Amino acid sequence: MFVVEVKTGKKEKVRISQIKSTELVKLDSFGFDWRKETEYEVYKLSLISNEQVLGLLSIQRVIEELRIEIRLLEISTENVGKNKLYDRVAGILIAFACKESFKNGFYGFVSLIPKTILIKHYKEKYGFQLFGRHVAIELQESELLMNKYLTYEERK
Repeated sequence: MFVVEVKTGKKEKVRISQIKSTELVKLDSFGFDWRKETEYEVYKLSLISNEQVLGLLSIQRVIEELRIEIRLLEISTENVGKNKLYDRVAGILIAFACKESFKNGFYGFVSLIPKTILIKHYKEKYGFQLFGRHVAIELQESELLMNKYLTYEERK
């Protein structure tokens, strides 16, 4: 997996790992108080080179509905907007949720309740469909995201 440094186009390898509760206290680049998510699975996306955390993801496995719910997804402040340092952060985290869904036998079914202003973005950029207050993705669209964001090399 890799993010792209926006200014140079250079690829930087990243990893996703479950975050330790002790790490949730030191998150200066994030606006949300992630300690509120400790009862759920929280993952971090970090640069392999220096362990800088670029994004965080909280998921819940909704077994009775055969889906993964993205409870919260946040990108570090320096990676949001026109002047962001790295691109692909959100895509990687969403693709990771898709991968977890397949691992659980949920056929790539992932949902989230987005802020209203982001609904169009999730639909256009990641292939989500609107279902009431939720947006969701499954099967083919989930596979496409995993192929695009969870590989080490760009496809030719």
